[in-house]
Amino acid sequence: MTTEVTGPTPVGEEPLRRRRRRQTEQDICEAALTLFEEHGVAGCTADDIARAAGVSSRTFFRYAVTKERAALVVTGDIEDAFEQGVAALRPDEPLLPQLEALWVEVLRRHENGRSASGHQLRRLYRLLRAEPSLRGAAVAVDDERRAGFAGALAELTGATPDDPTPAILVETTTAVVRVAMDRWAEQLEAAPEGPEPDLVDLYEQAVAAFRTVTAPGA
Repeated sequence: MTTEVTGPTPVGEEPLRRRRRRQTEQDICEAALTLFEEHGVAGCTADDIARAAGVSSRTFFRYAVTKERAALVVTGDIEDAFEQGVAALRPDEPLLPQLEALWVEVLRRHENGRSASGHQLRRLYRLLRAEPSLRGAAVAVDDERRAGFAGALAELTGATPDDPTPAILVETTTAVVRVAMDRWAEQLEAAPEGPEPDLVDLYEQAVAAFRTVTAPGA
């Protein structure tokens, strides 16, 4: 006997599709990071990454435009978390401290490199220091994401198109994050066997330095 299932199904299906997509993204990212660590970016191709991830070349290019961008998939976790946080900001209160607190929350999710995504993030930032083409791809991705963040912030606050405030807020806060991430990677590389630097601590130090250099009379 066949039992007919009634009621709307897309609600349950959408998270499943999202989970499957995320898993495929993670598989591709893991394969790219591993091959780049073993052979360098120049030493492997997109087809190599696709084979290592167990997907077709066609599937690979649906998820990553280039082989470099395959390794940057892990930063999508940061993008998703930040976008969700921006939507919850209170536009009638000062935005800078809210954005700084949001970045603390987003960075904390990676457990200082101990979570699965955090471990991939740690590996990525080590590679960025050694692979110019990968760093160039990361800069391009960051440019795209910052434009998206600024647009979301402008929509939230009702800023007019000629108001530079949303872009300035996004540019300055993400610059502080990049400084913290770079320092994290530098310290991990400098003392691989020593006490691990804490990413959130480094971010908060960068925030304090930012406030110092932008204070009136500085």
